[in-house]
Amino acid sequence: MTDNEKLELIREAMPVTQRKAYLNTGTSGPLARVTHEAIHAGSDLDFTEGRASFQGFMKTREKIEETRQRIASLTKADPTQIALTHNTTTGMNIAVQGFNWQPGDEVVTTTLEHEGGLFPLYVLRHRYGVVLKIVDIGLEDSPETILAKLEAEISPRTRLLVFSHVAWNTGIRLPLAEIVAMGHRHHVLSVVDAAQSTGAIPLDLPASGVDFYAMPGQKWLCGPEGTGAFYVRQDRISLLNPTFVGYLSMRGPGDWDYTGYFHPAEGAKRYEVGSRFRPSFWAMTANLAWLEDEIGWPWIYDRIQAMAGYARQGLGQIEGVEILTPSGPQAGLISFTLAGYDPARVVLKLAEDDIVIRSLGHPYCLRVSTGFYNTEADIDKLTAGLRHIQTLDPDSLPELNY
Repeated sequence: MTDNEKLELIREAMPVTQRKAYLNTGTSGPLARVTHEAIHAGSDLDFTEGRASFQGFMKTREKIEETRQRIASLTKADPTQIALTHNTTTGMNIAVQGFNWQPGDEVVTTTLEHEGGLFPLYVLRHRYGVVLKIVDIGLEDSPETILAKLEAEISPRTRLLVFSHVAWNTGIRLPLAEIVAMGHRHHVLSVVDAAQSTGAIPLDLPASGVDFYAMPGQKWLCGPEGTGAFYVRQDRISLLNPTFVGYLSMRGPGDWDYTGYFHPAEGAKRYEVGSRFRPSFWAMTANLAWLEDEIGWPWIYDRIQAMAGYARQGLGQIEGVEILTPSGPQAGLISFTLAGYDPARVVLKLAEDDIVIRSLGHPYCLRVSTGFYNTEADIDKLTAGLRHIQTLDPDSLPELNY
């Protein structure tokens, strides 16, 4: 099968991609038909058999464990190192809230962080008196410079490095293994926001040495909302206390008593808490099987990179476009500005022609996410749309009304 034939099948399986130039996977990826059908199958079982049926419980448990296995395969991890969560932010909170903080302890982070990674650190500062050091990472900073800037802020009181593998706002791909290793030399652990890396670039978490890695399901994995995963390095599980606990946090039913004793689940399962929307696991299992078995992760990664390169080339040919994302091996995000035009209003105007991108607030710019399902024609439609906007009065573009 040729790449074009494969791509045609993929786009048939993701109907929205045939209607729109869908270039916003960094927010939420398009759903595939197999994912859509699986979530309905899980919901239908709950509807016809009852949500408390033994059959439903057993089938859903199978789906949950297969999802865990698939995430472990994707990241080269062991399934015992994977907790299933609702989103990236949940994983970030599990990690940063899981330590016994003392006033004056320090956390080093960056100006590239999403609110889901940054706000939990604000809570540490307000609640425990933790000192938060925010390192300014510029667009021109090389991996070596980024590493040096972070290391310069580490002191004997530093306990965590918190950073994104791929920055959601500028698309910069940070040197994961190098930052983690540097932190370890100073006896500092790393918590990593993986919202824009999971499913977009190849991952080998054990080889990277990373301590904690928080992942989403709805972005580059194209799964349903309310799904995610959290990786914990095996020898760090004993260091990270569960903040929220419930029946899923136990090793087994009844493994507790009224003295305050309970036996945590083995491995990362101890960070799982309680009831979940079970059809989402039916959908995520089917979705990950489709991505891994029918499309193949190497093909997906190569396609994302190829489309990012094509988009960068096309945007670079438009006078008035300034590309913010540095060149080089990044991921699937490209941030840019269009001189004289408000980013939010540009997004609304493009949407009128079925071109889906987004605007960002920090920095205030436009962002394109190139998925494995995209074609050169999608990118061409975007660049044509931007050129058309340049013929219009900026004040004539639709306004964003919240």
